[in-house]
Amino acid sequence: MRRNFALIRDFLTKQALACTSGFLLIGLLALTHLFPVSFMPRYDALLLGCIGIQLLMVRLGLETWKDLGVIAIFHALGLMLELHKVSVGSWSYPEYAYTKFWGVPLYSGFMYSSVASYMCMAWKRLDLRSSGWPSSWVVLTLAAIIYSQFFGIFGYLWIRIATACLTILLFQKCRVWYTVSGERFWMPMSLAFGLIGFMIWVAENVATYLGAWQYANQSQGWEPVHGTKILSWSLLTVVSLIVVAEAKCRHAPVAFLPEPARS
Repeated sequence: MRRNFALIRDFLTKQALACTSGFLLIGLLALTHLFPVSFMPRYDALLLGCIGIQLLMVRLGLETWKDLGVIAIFHALGLMLELHKVSVGSWSYPEYAYTKFWGVPLYSGFMYSSVASYMCMAWKRLDLRSSGWPSSWVVLTLAAIIYSQFFGIFGYLWIRIATACLTILLFQKCRVWYTVSGERFWMPMSLAFGLIGFMIWVAENVATYLGAWQYANQSQGWEPVHGTKILSWSLLTVVSLIVVAEAKCRHAPVAFLPEPARS
């Protein structure tokens, strides 16, 4: 029992540390929500705060400059997605800001990059490795298909469910290995996608409650984000992990070698 408690504690501690960027961002949202900024628009203050968080992460050695490059890619992907979603009315940013273009404040990209930051941090702290990872052309094609769906090209719910099934099929032999208290464990990669997607959905509920952005049904008062968003976030997790994993693989060719079973 004591050993199991120690394993769980170490796992949760490493997960929490990997979420440093996300926790700081939620804290920044809470701070500006409870104590309104008087000398500049809130979204502009959030942008400055997010830049400060990112620089602090690198300065403290929590992220490397190579990590920052990967995170910047996902930041750009997130901003492009935001521009589309806001333009079609999926959600909105009702507050005024100087750093707001076509209805999208620039700080919004950091909410996506915090997911990539988690991936990079977890990769190091949990010593993540994967066995059974599909070939690069397969996963990159899958990432392109998933990302295109968020632009409404193939955005119907049943298409996303079909894509989720395809993802499970492609990753059915894939395991993610991680280290806790010096011991190696694994879980199915598809399960990892779903768990991360669920946690992002929880964070999304907190963020919308704090006014980070607003869905149409929240214009008259906050309501929980619909549960179908878990699927959307799980698919977006697939994209982010593919981006991070392919970049990590180029820097560390052994990243996808099979791991021996724990004795």
